[in-house]
Amino acid sequence: MLTACDPIKDSKTLDIDSYTSNSLLDGAEFSQYADQACTTPAADGNWIKYNIPNASGIYIYYIKADGSEFKLTSGAAGGVFNFVPARGSDPNQTVYFKYINGNGDEVVASKDFTVAVAAELKPEVRLIASNAYGKKTWKWNVGNTTSSGHVWGNFGADGSWRGEALNDFVWWGVDDAADLTDQLGHSVTGAATGEESNDASMVFTEDGLVKCYDANGTEIRSGSYEIKGWTGDNHDGFKYGILHTSEGATLFPFEINAGGRYVTDYWIYSLTSDQMILVYPDNGAFSGWSEGTYWNFKSDTDVSGMMTNYGEKTWTWNVGNSSSSGHVWGNFGADGNWRGDVLNDFVWWGVDDAAELTGQLNHSVSGAATGEENNDATMVLNEDGTVKCYDANGSMIRSGSYEIDLSTADGWKKGTFKTTEGATLFPFEINAGGRYVTDYQIYRITGSEMILTYPDNGAFSGWSEGTYWNFKAKK
Repeated sequence: MLTACDPIKDSKTLDIDSYTSNSLLDGAEFSQYADQACTTPAADGNWIKYNIPNASGIYIYYIKADGSEFKLTSGAAGGVFNFVPARGSDPNQTVYFKYINGNGDEVVASKDFTVAVAAELKPEVRLIASNAYGKKTWKWNVGNTTSSGHVWGNFGADGSWRGEALNDFVWWGVDDAADLTDQLGHSVTGAATGEESNDASMVFTEDGLVKCYDANGTEIRSGSYEIKGWTGDNHDGFKYGILHTSEGATLFPFEINAGGRYVTDYWIYSLTSDQMILVYPDNGAFSGWSEGTYWNFKSDTDVSGMMTNYGEKTWTWNVGNSSSSGHVWGNFGADGNWRGDVLNDFVWWGVDDAAELTGQLNHSVSGAATGEENNDATMVLNEDGTVKCYDANGSMIRSGSYEIDLSTADGWKKGTFKTTEGATLFPFEINAGGRYVTDYQIYRITGSEMILTYPDNGAFSGWSEGTYWNFKAKK
């Protein structure tokens, strides 16, 4: 990840000088370290300490592969910045130093550094920026069940207990991001920007960049981020770590009831492949029972992350679901042009209990029960591309491999889940006389639910019959 340390502020006016790109870095000192505290020197260290005596203020950046400029830090001419290029980058990188001479002329000098390039993303960056795709889009989590349906608002807690969900602490909030237009008194400028929309978004990238967009895709703001003190599966009291951003980098980045103040050190209350809840206690720390601000975001773009949680994830039949009329396997009718909100709109028939699949073995290849015809049968998807199925007793039924192809996404599906033959739970097309399905359509995927579909013979041809499977993540 590439992030910027907080810039060191310099209140002095610029010196009256006339440096050139060749002379700006004369006498400058640079040293590289493996750690943020700069205690462990490293020839390819990602923490770079600098001192540029010729400049009273400096702007430091590098040029990304797409040609865009990425700010590393700015401010006084001495400090530390963190530089970790994206995976696959050349370890030999050029850093640029911009300075304004006393006469107003802009001078840019450059220096080459050899820095370590991560082979794998840190676990927390995998979740916020996607290990598979290197960037992830987040939107307001409208209709959520984790902060009483609100996307921004206030809560009360003392930080000693985090409960099962933020619902336990919420005081008030807005259910629709459009209502944020009535909350601009909490913002810094008091002006609407376009982030006050359910379709506003923010994109986090693996190299530490965050950009916010309005519903039309116009950029609102941008900045940098890093995650500090990530605790993994074990939360530290109320949080799993700190999301530190440059000032005003995220959607509606304002503390409630603070008279217009940016938040830059968000507490990560929850972070999964499809949901991020951020909180900020009054003035950044709990002091007894305190008021705080919360933000609730969702993402549906990280298909691989939601399927595997970037490790392994266990799926089972989604008995009692509300998304395919309560059925876990059956047939539907559609033409693929319109998908609705849930598969309920298209379902014809299905089995509500996986045990009923024993009455549907004529659709299978062998005609024999295997143990997958049970509500407690499971399917384990691993990030390495393997899939294994187990009966209710934990005995393996079958195994195989898979890959995810997002290039096939269209109005009906998010992509294709391609498997080896017979790799998943009850992998049979309905009314096909015993035929394996290997190219499943990903109709719906969240961190807790996966609906796969397969139109007759693999493609819609007008209004067609199809097969569906509905799974839920096993807790």
